[in-house]
Order: sequence, then structure tokens, then C-alpha cells
Amino acid sequence: MSLMSEKIDFLKNRLQEIEKKKSISKIENLFFQLKELIVKADNERVSSGMSEICAQCGKETKSCCGSAIEFKYSDELILINLILGIRCPEGPQMPDMCYFLTDTGCCLIARDVFCINFICDKIKEKVSSEKLKKLRELESLQLDLQFRLEQTLKKI
Repeated sequence: MSLMSEKIDFLKNRLQEIEKKKSISKIENLFFQLKELIVKADNERVSSGMSEICAQCGKETKSCCGSAIEFKYSDELILINLILGIRCPEGPQMPDMCYFLTDTGCCLIARDVFCINFICDKIKEKVSSEKLKKLRELESLQLDLQFRLEQTLKKI
């Protein structure tokens, strides 16, 4: 069992404790808003062509999702993903890559600022600055809300 698998198991148990206290029900609206922002940003990535560029790199066995990036994720950000219903892999799916990278892309819904902000040269060359600006605006709102949720979860 990997260190990340152990961490995820610990956080699943912590989530059960939080759910017993019904603490999440007080902030459900924030989770709903976050999910809406993530869907809008994902739709923008698809319409801009960014998702296709990333998928092609993945097919060519290239990826910006390198080894140990998963350790950038706070416990609270992983908890946010668990609350949003993601299923974490039992172990790393691809050698020398991020634990959360699967053959269909990242399994996480709410991603770390590093993962959201990274834009490779291929994307910079092929996606218009107008599209990137629109995406960045949505991502900024998403990151702000994720941060607020992380801080709230720390208090819980």
C-alpha cells in the first residue's frame, strides 16, 4: 500500500466522522457552487480545444502530471473531492506519474492550483488568448471558492 493510498483511507474515515456530525450540510451550497464553476471551466477547456491537446499528449505517453504531484494536495482538497463523489484509484495507475492520473485523465474534480495554472507551450500556441482569459477567469473563481472550502474544512 502506498503512502497516498493510506492518506486517502485516513481521509475517507475522517469524512465519515464529519458526516456523522452533519457538518457538511451547513456548507452544501458552497459545494454546489464549486461544482457549477468546475463544470463551466471544464466546458471552456473542451470548447477551446485545450482538452483535446491534453488528451493527445496523454496518448503519446507524455504528460505534465509528473511523479509526486499528488503530494501538493492538502488533506482538505482531497476531502473536497471525496465529498464531491470522486473515486480515487487504489494505487498509482501509471508509473512515474501523479497518483491521480488515470487512463482517462485526472480522477479529481477539484484540482490543486499548480495543476490548474499549468499551461504548456502547445496550449499557448494553439489556444487563443481570449479563450485562455475566459478560462482563467472561471478558474480564479473556482480557486477562490476551493480555498474558502478548505479553510472551512480545517475548522471542522
